[in-house]
Amino acid sequence: MVINKQLATLALFAQLAGIVAGETNQRIEPEAEFAPDPTKVSGSLYLDPWLIEKEFLLTPLALQPWLDLELQPGSSLSPEQRNSLKPVIGKFLSSRCPVSMRDEPVPFTLERINFIQPDSLEFMPISPDQTITADETWISVVFSAPQSDHRQALQMMWDLMPQSSDSVIIKVADPEGTRKFELSQLNPALNVRGRFQPNARTPPPLAPSIVDTPPRFFALPWMSILFLVAAILGGLRLLRERKKNLLKATAVILVALGAIPARGISITVPLKDTRNGVSDTEAIEILDPLLRRIYHSFNYTNQEQQYEELSLAASGEALTPIFLELQRTLRSRERDGSRVRVHNVEISACSVSTLQERPGFEALCEWQASGRVGHWGHFHDRTNNYNATFVIEPSEGKWKITRLDLHGRERNPASQKSALRPSE
Repeated sequence: MVINKQLATLALFAQLAGIVAGETNQRIEPEAEFAPDPTKVSGSLYLDPWLIEKEFLLTPLALQPWLDLELQPGSSLSPEQRNSLKPVIGKFLSSRCPVSMRDEPVPFTLERINFIQPDSLEFMPISPDQTITADETWISVVFSAPQSDHRQALQMMWDLMPQSSDSVIIKVADPEGTRKFELSQLNPALNVRGRFQPNARTPPPLAPSIVDTPPRFFALPWMSILFLVAAILGGLRLLRERKKNLLKATAVILVALGAIPARGISITVPLKDTRNGVSDTEAIEILDPLLRRIYHSFNYTNQEQQYEELSLAASGEALTPIFLELQRTLRSRERDGSRVRVHNVEISACSVSTLQERPGFEALCEWQASGRVGHWGHFHDRTNNYNATFVIEPSEGKWKITRLDLHGRERNPASQKSALRPSE
């Protein structure tokens, strides 16, 4: 009993020391690539300005000391057995390794549970209809919570220390990269702060507004033009005549001079709508905030908020397909266990053509979206190249996307190479 009290006292002082220091200093950097025989119990924190995700990565057999799953090495796990284990494991882990902010507990909800297998470089999901053994599979359990204040430090108390290991590795990923921390029974506390830009939660700017100016007209002095045409025709006729006629020459001069006082007699002609005259550079300035707004909508978990954000960038027949594609992408991420946060969008080329008989323009554009991908304790940067045709039209005084046709999407080769570097 005395020894347990001493250990508890040491753990408390270690936690307080970490909080005072601002960040736990038991860190391993840089992060190594996935090893063929990973630790049986490990964890990850995914931090971004909008969301916190806590992941447990462990084997079913590693849970036996805390949770009797009635498993032995070589025990088969059928799809039905795996499905029956998910709620049991999720309930048990929901109260483990609590996270707090400013001494207030962060309430997490279960996001997803995946059964996975180690591959040569990382983990791979197990087929839903495949039967496996308990000693050849890992479990990824992810809990999520909204980020209430990304400027504050988080404190995690790791209380899932296996008896066969002296320490546990915790990975922390944020927009600046990935860090690894080593926690032990004597120092189970992690105090860490996410590394974000000052304007990390600032929404993208809205597209440039369209100022509704009155139609512009041009005054056409038709009477002056008529006199000048008559004088020119008369002068040409005089030039063709062999005999000079002073009277006719005088009349031509008088008609030409009559164009001066007649210039006040005119008609107004409307000018062409200048909203159709958008250059390639102006199209990029209009489309850039619209694209950023679409990617920004992925930061929200509520469908009403997602739709509201998208409605600021798209309208008409484009809004519903973009919203449905967003939902499909989010569901796909839940199935494969990955999470992606786009940090930068850059339009590299744009070719514009005008629309017929209505204001707006059509733009064939190429752009790059860069972000950080993480799943199953593994993180890497990724850049995708896209090209698509956009139809941009004025809606409620602002430019909005009314049609989007995606022509191609491919992974940037440079980002593929960076994902394999050992500095990850």
